[in-house]
This record gives sequence, structure tokens and C-alpha cells, in this order.
Amino acid sequence: MTQAPMLPDTPGPEPGGAPAITPELVFREYAPRIYHIARRMLGNDADAEDVTQDVLVQVIRKLDTFRGDAQLSTWLHRVTVNAALAYRQKRANRQKHETHDADTDTLEVSDGPVSRWTVGPDEPVLAAEQTAVIEDAISHLPSPFRDVYVLADVEGLPNQEIADLLGLSIPAVKSRLHRARLRMRDALAPHFEGGLAP
Repeated sequence: MTQAPMLPDTPGPEPGGAPAITPELVFREYAPRIYHIARRMLGNDADAEDVTQDVLVQVIRKLDTFRGDAQLSTWLHRVTVNAALAYRQKRANRQKHETHDADTDTLEVSDGPVSRWTVGPDEPVLAAEQTAVIEDAISHLPSPFRDVYVLADVEGLPNQEIADLLGLSIPAVKSRLHRARLRMRDALAPHFEGGLAP
């Protein structure tokens, strides 16, 4: 088996035998995660696909600038979050100049190559319906709450990393996450028998 060629100035194999960081590695290992972060932050597949493509192109072009001061995944999270925030701002500015179309607020179902984050092909229809309800609730969170919620509860990032990614203090992250969780609980309670725990 031949090894894929590396970009010029791309770091070689890491000490201890870790694989070199190549465009192929970034695409294979991180493209789905980039897409999922963008999807949750932006609320629809088309925007998430645009941001994922932009992030992958940007990361591959700048791969030689990755110094290794932090983990590659941390760097990719930062690039993805920044790209999603910039895309959302651009979209908001564009919508100020256009008439609002009620259909832009709907949640689209993924038909791209990346599967949804909780529903596998062999899971029951009930799980798919519950996932749709949860995704709809996430998409209706105000963006400051949604960003923190997605990074904390969907992606599982620690508060410090979220604070660094979003340029917030840790108390601000905790406050937004608490408010997002309360809103999620209120939005989901009517859909689940017996309610949700406080």
C-alpha cells in the first residue's frame, strides 16, 4: 500500500510513530465532525456543507502553519466555529436586505454523505422522530445559546475550550449553557411522556 503524498511543507510523521498530518487524514478523520459542528450551529444542511467545504479548503491550504501547540482537533474546532459564526453573520446581513422567507427557518433533513449524529440506519422510526424533535429544538435556540449548547452537549467540549473558541468567559459559557438546557427542557417536555427531569 502506497502512502498518499503530503503537501509541501506539511509536517512529517510525529515523534513516537504518529501518522503525518495530511489532507487525506484531515478529510477522512475530521470532515464528519466539522460538518456536524457546522450543522448544529447553522441549522441546515446546505449552509453546513458550504462551511465544511470552506473549512476543509482553508485547513488544507494552511496545514503547513499548524505548529502543534494544541491538538489538531482543537485547531479544527476553532476554525470551524469561526467559519460558522462568520457565515451566520454574513447570512444575517444578507437577510436584512432581502424579504424574509418563512421557509428559511425550517430544518432540512440530511441527505448528504454524512449521517445524522444520533440516528443510524438500523434504529427504529421512533428514534428518528425523537431526533427530529431534538434537532428542531436545537435549531430554535437563540444563536448564542445554540453555539454553547452544541459545543458542550453535542460535541462534548469542556467549558474552557468553549470559552476559548467563542471568546467568552467561563461564567458566560456556564450561564448560556444553563439557559440553553432550560430552553431545551421546556421545548422537549411536551414531546416525551412523563416529562423531563429538572
